[in-house]
Amino acid sequence: MDPLQQYLVELPGGRLQALPLAWDTRPAEQGGQRWFHVYGNESIDHTDVLHWTRLSQNWETQCADCHSTGLTTAYDIEADHFDTHWAEIDVACEACHGPGSQHVDWARAGAIGKDDGLVVSLNERAGIRWEQDATTGMPRRSEPRRTSTEIDTCAPCHSRRSRIAAAPVSGTGLLDSYVPAFIRPPLYYSDGQVREEVYVYGSFLQSRMYQRGVTCSDCHEPHSLQVRSPGAAVCLQCHQKERFATEAHQLHVPGSKGADCIECHMPPTTFMQVDVRHDHSFRVPRPELASQFGTPLSCNGCHRDRGADWAAGVLAKAGRGPADGEPHWSIRLAAASELPLESRDLLLGLAADALVPAMIRASAMAQLNLEGDSLAVAIIGERLQSSDPLLRLGAARALQTAHPIARAKFGPALLDDPVKAIRLAAVMVLAPVGTDLIPADRQARFREVVDEYLQTQQLHLERAESHTNIANLQRHLGRFDLAEAEYRVAIRLNPMFVPAYVNLADLYRALQRETDAERVIRQGIKRLPDEPALRHALGLALVRQGRMEAALPELRAAAQDSDATARFALAYGLALDARSGPAAAIAYLQKAVIRFGNDPTLLAALATVYQRAGREAEAQAIIQ
Repeated sequence: MDPLQQYLVELPGGRLQALPLAWDTRPAEQGGQRWFHVYGNESIDHTDVLHWTRLSQNWETQCADCHSTGLTTAYDIEADHFDTHWAEIDVACEACHGPGSQHVDWARAGAIGKDDGLVVSLNERAGIRWEQDATTGMPRRSEPRRTSTEIDTCAPCHSRRSRIAAAPVSGTGLLDSYVPAFIRPPLYYSDGQVREEVYVYGSFLQSRMYQRGVTCSDCHEPHSLQVRSPGAAVCLQCHQKERFATEAHQLHVPGSKGADCIECHMPPTTFMQVDVRHDHSFRVPRPELASQFGTPLSCNGCHRDRGADWAAGVLAKAGRGPADGEPHWSIRLAAASELPLESRDLLLGLAADALVPAMIRASAMAQLNLEGDSLAVAIIGERLQSSDPLLRLGAARALQTAHPIARAKFGPALLDDPVKAIRLAAVMVLAPVGTDLIPADRQARFREVVDEYLQTQQLHLERAESHTNIANLQRHLGRFDLAEAEYRVAIRLNPMFVPAYVNLADLYRALQRETDAERVIRQGIKRLPDEPALRHALGLALVRQGRMEAALPELRAAAQDSDATARFALAYGLALDARSGPAAAIAYLQKAVIRFGNDPTLLAALATVYQRAGREAEAQAIIQ
């Protein structure tokens, strides 16, 4: 393994767990040939989800799917035991090409010709040339890429995703077997650059190269695991050397590190101390983004003592300043995350812009809140008709935030979508609506897709997340006993999983079991005393019981936490208003508005308190 080897320890329950001590396989001159801790100096004790005994370090669920072939992992929840089998312990031919029996028959028969019996033939590059434009030096594919078989074959193991098929079928669309993570913090920076361990699929789909038809094997030789040419030579297969391998383009001395295409356009991020991975969105450096929103800038990877403004000056001097016209989509995406008052319009603009990569458009839609927004619902409704399943999935996610009437209008059609990921999203569009609003002729189909959703969650019964998902659905369907039982299983499997405590407490609230709600929240706080979501939930539970004096410290602790959200601040501000009057609430909400970047809900609350305090002019200034 390169650049590190991790070692597995067998624990009870059929578990194979990855130790945090690993061997650095790099040559000694590169700092390798040594033992090291994959989390460096970070303290990881037994309560941490990253501890080597926890599920996040379990080989069967976290590693084996992509590091073996023909894997089957059966988990017995009653016995808490894994029964794992594989056809081959490494990545072999069938991992990419599917079952090979027909190919073996073809070979034994000494047959020749194109029909070699492979279930998946990755031949999208056959007969294709990349032709250089004499004027721009940019490459153009001799024929458009009309399928995504190769990318969909690579994506399951080169993406941040969740599995939704018991036995993914080679050669089928990605969204029938997996759901990839959308582009949003904290997995990505606000402009879409890699932040956490997301691999490359989400980045690559942002790139102009993907839009122009580039596939993985244009650059990578899949059998040798090497790029097709070393260093920048792999780029110059297609990009005109006379135009791009020059000091005029690179703004660096030819042959220097700064002149390397990869350093500028594929900035690296290091994971597990030694594993350097490059961003595959192939973006150009944008100092204005780094300056305004604090996103990474590849220039500062080398010029660490210089800032974004310096880089902007260098590029401006070379005639490479920001282009006129509509800002690049990455600027709009970052602004949507960082500027709450502008977020809705920016996200809708991205969703409707056909020139923006589909992954970004889908990710923008998935961040929208459609509650009470009829114009936004109409725009999202149009995206539900898209031929691109990624756009339909993003639209379906957005629809989950809409008013029940809008959900009931658009949701039933999604139950018949040919793509599984979208059908599963439709369940959570319609389940909260209630069967009264679902047309009578769609009720049977809704029940079928609900069963499909539950079967999908059964694939991951070792995870508290799956039991919480099941519980949430059962609650929406009015099956409260089943929901309560599933939340309890989630807590048993992972006592550190906050949503299970919060959602179970909210179920008790809905059932008017306030004593039980408080008890389960305190159970969570006993394990996670500094978790702001639990302190917030406890504060609300105490408010509902009329215990405001006890509630205020809990709400304050949640609102002041470094991981607090605007919602926590809103609750504390309103509680202050109720307990201490508008002056105290105004003083706090003014600070909260600054901290959370003019969050609309906080501004609305501040305006309301201003009005109650008789400060109408200040209230109107906010409203306007």
